[in-house]
Amino acid sequence: MSLKGMVGAAAKAAFQGALQTARGAIEQRMGGYRHPVHRDDPARPWNLSPDARARVAVVGGGIAGLSAAITLASRGVSVTLFERERYLGGKCGAWTVDVDGTPQVVDHGFHAFFRHYYNLRALLDRVGVSKHFKPIDTYEILRKDRTRIAIRDVETTPLLNLVGLATTGVYRTRDLLLSRRMHKLDPFLRYDEARTFADWDHVSYDDFVREADLPADLRLVFNTFARAFFASGDRLSVAALVRAFHFYYLSNDAGLLYDYLDDDYETALAKPCRAWLEAHGARIETGSPVTSLEPAGEGWRIGDESFDHVVLATDVVGARALVAASPAIVERHPTFAAQIARQRNSQRYAILRVWLDRDVGTDLPVFVITERVAPDAALDAVTFTHRVVPAARDWASERQGGVYELHSYAVPDALPDDRAIRDALVREFEHYLPAAKGARIAHEHLHVRADFAAFHTGLHADRAGTDTGVPGLHVAGDWVRLPFPATLLEAACASGMVAANQVFDALALRQEPVWAVPSRGVLAR
Repeated sequence: MSLKGMVGAAAKAAFQGALQTARGAIEQRMGGYRHPVHRDDPARPWNLSPDARARVAVVGGGIAGLSAAITLASRGVSVTLFERERYLGGKCGAWTVDVDGTPQVVDHGFHAFFRHYYNLRALLDRVGVSKHFKPIDTYEILRKDRTRIAIRDVETTPLLNLVGLATTGVYRTRDLLLSRRMHKLDPFLRYDEARTFADWDHVSYDDFVREADLPADLRLVFNTFARAFFASGDRLSVAALVRAFHFYYLSNDAGLLYDYLDDDYETALAKPCRAWLEAHGARIETGSPVTSLEPAGEGWRIGDESFDHVVLATDVVGARALVAASPAIVERHPTFAAQIARQRNSQRYAILRVWLDRDVGTDLPVFVITERVAPDAALDAVTFTHRVVPAARDWASERQGGVYELHSYAVPDALPDDRAIRDALVREFEHYLPAAKGARIAHEHLHVRADFAAFHTGLHADRAGTDTGVPGLHVAGDWVRLPFPATLLEAACASGMVAANQVFDALALRQEPVWAVPSRGVLAR
């Protein structure tokens, strides 16, 4: 080896050694990236004894309800799961429509299963869903001029990953890390729930971005996090965004890349969950809306049935309506009832699936995020469904076409109705994929909902927590305030497990392990 080569090799080895030291120091500073948040009492039994009986009703068959039901049923608890829809999964649910005489499954949209979703991934491992995971290798954002930001192979250690982003072109080091702008990001590195929400819950995302004056591409990356909470920037709490950024990027070393399911959600998620629950003695009642909850002795009554505990695991809109329609709760537990009544849902979101007679965007990943082309634009992301779902792939292959899912996570108020939303999504899809212009739409399916929790400014202090104060009544959902950082699918799953642990406490059983990322930022005092 030449002298130049030897010097280069030595420099590379020194750099790798320093990098490894930094990684270890950051992990030590955070006490590791995986923290237990359950209480364990080995003196207690794990399973309910064969001669004991405990009946629990789980109301809501989304991720929170499935998590609670699976956790409870695994210990010998008698579980009845009530779901108003005819399918399981909630926002991960799916149903069938007819397209050209062919049954096609549609759902609520593409979901990313990040690798630090410790509780959800363990649950999906348990029931056999994880075999459907397929990794995505690029986190890609399309700018409105159709150029791309591609995040791949970036350092995953907190703090070091911020430096690594510079290598993707998202920002230049001198424009952020070496400028006064960096102190504007200080709250993200010092996340602490009490302090963060006290200082920032009253500030909107739009106001923060204007004040921070972030480089354009970094602002666009931040926008992708903001949209995940189904709220426009003038409504979203900066504190909620700080928590999300901490949870996804600054509290773990799993990175931004994720897995997705390689089939529709009925096949890949709902069916395995249903089969597992039924094999463990649970009863599943789909198409069975619960209209009220009535106390009965030391338990609860739903219709003609009695239960020892109820886990209320609907979305925020359903929880609000159900508690309001339960006079005994309102009368006996007015504080709880009033708090649930004050829980708010966010603005509308929409998913439009279109079946086209041509295949476009073949050079893009199966899921891409899009910059909004105008303030009143709607399109936030595109899924190339025919490259994910086998039935859609077959349809597209037979017709040399494609199946596309167009997402709007926060529909602008300026779009008054479904037709306006649909037209905006198609128009903006054609902007990003001009080859789609003039394509024949063989079929389309639009659904518009407004049932996601609001993470707007000023709402955090009044968010319902895991402890209802009502004996035998437990709440779960992505809208519930947890005592540790978690959002979206992981929050839904973890809340279901926390609710199950409350039942286990009442039954004097050991708690189910629940895990979380570090509760505070790497630079928090």
